[in-house]
Amino acid sequence: MNLIIWIYLTVASWPNAFGWYYIEKQEIFLPPTNLRNNSYFGYSITYDESNKALVISAPNENNFGEVYYCNIEDRTCNPIKKDGQYLKSNYTYWFGATVKAGRDFVMMCAPRYDIESKARGTCYSYANGRLNKNEKINEEIRFADAGLPMDTKHGQIAMDSFGWCIDVASDGAIMVGGPGMYHGRTMIYKNRFDTNPNFIRTTEHTPQFNFGYAVASGSFINKSLSYAVSSTYGTDGCGQVAFYEGLTFINISNNPINGSNIGSMFGAVLCAASLSGERTDLLVGAPTYATKRTYNLGAVYVYLALTNNVIPVFKRKIVGQVSGSMFGSAIVNVGDLDGDKKHEIAIAAPFEKNGHGVVYLYSGADLISELTEKDLKFIQIIEPGTSYGESFGMSLTALQDYDENGCKELAVGSPYKDTVVLLRCVATIDVETSTKPPNLQGLTTSNITDFEFEVCLSIKKPSLPKKIIALVSTTVEMFHKYAKLTHTNNTGQFTYETSLNETKSEYCRNVSFTLPPEGEYDSIIDYNISSKLLNDPRTLPEFNSSRVILSNRSMLTFQNSFWAYECPNNKNKTCAPNLILTPYISFDHDGDPYVIGSSEKETMSITVYNSGDKAYAACVRIYIIGVNMLTIPTGCAFESLADRIGLVCKPSRPILTNKTWNIDQIVLEMKHLTNLNKNISINMLLFDHCKDNVTKTIPKIIPVMADPRGITMKGETDIGSIVNMTNEDIERNGKKMQHIYTIVNKGPTNWKQLSIQVTLQMQPYIKYDTDSPVSVYDSTRDSYTPCLSQNESRICVVEALTTKEFARIHVPIYIVPGTLDKIIDKHTNTTITSSINLKFTDHDNKTESVTTIITLLEAPIPIETIIIAVVFGICILSIVTVILYKVGFLRRKNKAQLEKLKNSVKRQSTLHSRTSMRQSHAPVGNDQSPILQEEQQEQEGYEQTNKAFT
Repeated sequence: MNLIIWIYLTVASWPNAFGWYYIEKQEIFLPPTNLRNNSYFGYSITYDESNKALVISAPNENNFGEVYYCNIEDRTCNPIKKDGQYLKSNYTYWFGATVKAGRDFVMMCAPRYDIESKARGTCYSYANGRLNKNEKINEEIRFADAGLPMDTKHGQIAMDSFGWCIDVASDGAIMVGGPGMYHGRTMIYKNRFDTNPNFIRTTEHTPQFNFGYAVASGSFINKSLSYAVSSTYGTDGCGQVAFYEGLTFINISNNPINGSNIGSMFGAVLCAASLSGERTDLLVGAPTYATKRTYNLGAVYVYLALTNNVIPVFKRKIVGQVSGSMFGSAIVNVGDLDGDKKHEIAIAAPFEKNGHGVVYLYSGADLISELTEKDLKFIQIIEPGTSYGESFGMSLTALQDYDENGCKELAVGSPYKDTVVLLRCVATIDVETSTKPPNLQGLTTSNITDFEFEVCLSIKKPSLPKKIIALVSTTVEMFHKYAKLTHTNNTGQFTYETSLNETKSEYCRNVSFTLPPEGEYDSIIDYNISSKLLNDPRTLPEFNSSRVILSNRSMLTFQNSFWAYECPNNKNKTCAPNLILTPYISFDHDGDPYVIGSSEKETMSITVYNSGDKAYAACVRIYIIGVNMLTIPTGCAFESLADRIGLVCKPSRPILTNKTWNIDQIVLEMKHLTNLNKNISINMLLFDHCKDNVTKTIPKIIPVMADPRGITMKGETDIGSIVNMTNEDIERNGKKMQHIYTIVNKGPTNWKQLSIQVTLQMQPYIKYDTDSPVSVYDSTRDSYTPCLSQNESRICVVEALTTKEFARIHVPIYIVPGTLDKIIDKHTNTTITSSINLKFTDHDNKTESVTTIITLLEAPIPIETIIIAVVFGICILSIVTVILYKVGFLRRKNKAQLEKLKNSVKRQSTLHSRTSMRQSHAPVGNDQSPILQEEQQEQEGYEQTNKAFT
């Protein structure tokens, strides 16, 4: 759909890297007569291939609108004839709001066609000079689909706007969008003669406003034809694209940054193209896209059809850089311009450069590449001339190779200036520069000093144009102390020109150089060859469809070298080296397998012995499957082939007779090997001359073996190996527990895809997988993963068990209430057993089991009962103590003895006092007096009395 006058985008100030459209002299189309203001000649454009004519509309001319057929050769335009019956009011019908060519017809629509004050879009097919009106949707279907009360649905259906966008599918079906009808619809004609069109209507899954704003067809979902229908509003203002197979809704594609670009008009333009493969990719324009500090930058979103039966997925966004430029107002697929089987895309910014407008050309290969938004660059920028520099790019269409030179022309409309510009496409060819090595025989056995080598230009061109015109300049340089080119200019270069006007696929020329006999040639002779196109047709004052440019895939620079040695003893004047390759591989043990994980790095080296003629350009190519090469020696480099990456090693100088060339250590990374690896394949290819066919192939297959000895397994019950259950547990509560198995890798080998069988004991009183299933955890997972259930077992797969890592299996167990009352008692226990079996392919399996003993635990005396009993005992003891005291149980019985003892103590105290006084007055050495003796007897009597009492 052409974007009407209110949509915009940006432009990037990227340099012009490469271009295909001739812009030195543009072909301008104007209306045949002066039109009224704002007629918008060039509002919509298409190319009628069957009549080789450009079809241009001016939808606001007179009260109906005009569509013009324009002769490309003389650039004259004439309006098509219309039947007067179509003009029934003074309203502007906008006839030609969209024009679209099929194989042998052109569809053109008037979306504001008026019938009894009801603007209902009407479309026409134009063929063989006749304009035929196409049938509309059945009125009963129109009313039934409105879904509103009768008093309001007339207003909804009065302006259906069918014809604001058109697309003609590859099978001839015609899609006509009507975004203004109720929620919006798309009408489908099976062909231009269809009198009963179907229509795609909105559903609960599709956008509810502006549905049918733009349409496109292609193999978006699979190889079958499918349709894309957009809504610039979507469901929340962000725009959406719905995909259909026939009338069946498949899926919907949202704005990839949904919610942040309300009002960006995402879906205003749809463009189908082949970018990523056999299916059809989709570009979606959002011309009023803006950021916080900009307005109407515009953007184009690229969606790629990468997976069968899946709608295209978002790849990248291209954003404009100038506010108000409305980048993405028009998008057109201009076909494969450079022969890489990917379509190039033209995108317009009609209000770039102060409203003048520009058109950008993008490479299809770049659009699907991994280039960032910042690094993505257009390959050509097309700007208008001053006379028509306003709204340039409001409409775009590609011509199906009008001048038969193999690429599509591009027509650009400037409807504000009533102008259309036709840009001619310049075809491309691929050119590859190469050389054939010189024959240096006779360098030392004769007086020959002049030699030649051949420089060739290989040409790959498409079927069109049939005749090409191109002139290529080639420059040769040689770098050596003694070797010199024969015919050179002042800078030491040899330059010649090649005309590619013939039909040959290869153009070769001999280049002469000299090798003085006294020169030293033990170092290589380097040379450089570069080619470029002369008289670039994009810069010439006149366009010629036979002139071509060189594609950006062309190999125009070539660097190589050769040795100036020879083989004087060989009668055939060719060198015949006899090379013998011997590998030395550190982990090759005469057929014994290498134990995976036994080392992080291993090495290999190679010796090449030459028993024949000198080997000037020998090389060895090495391809290793199973391990990576960490470091490579000097003289070796990685090379990438279609299906593998290898190593090519070349000697720094020729291998002389009876000499050895050593390829030093190649370090191999072994730590990424796992049990899934069964062998390491090393294929060594020996070449006498690196550009010739392989001379010898030396294969080595080294078996590898995993070491399971370091894997240990341990099982346990999470709440202990003996589980006590009370009668309440048995009758009402049940019991939950888990058997937990831990598998630890303490060995050297990294393991993958380990299959572990968990065997479960099946009993009526046991349930598994109640709250959670039997599950496995390893380092590759964020959480436990359920294992596969197989009758009485579970199969758990450990994705990875690297060295020093562990995996764990949880087996949840639930003892069902009311199932053990007749199985266990205080004399009888029962057990629950599970086991795991770790299976190895080449080794004995490892097993582990867990047994949990289930016992009956009699209910303990409640603490409340114990407390009451203790309190009661204390009370009884207190009462007994009081009673004993009251009856005198604790009183002394020998009161008389106590009184006697009391008096005796008193006398004893008096006696001691008197004895002390007497002794202090007695003569020294005198024995005790009778009084003292008497008192001593009394003391002894006291002690006896006390002893008797005690």
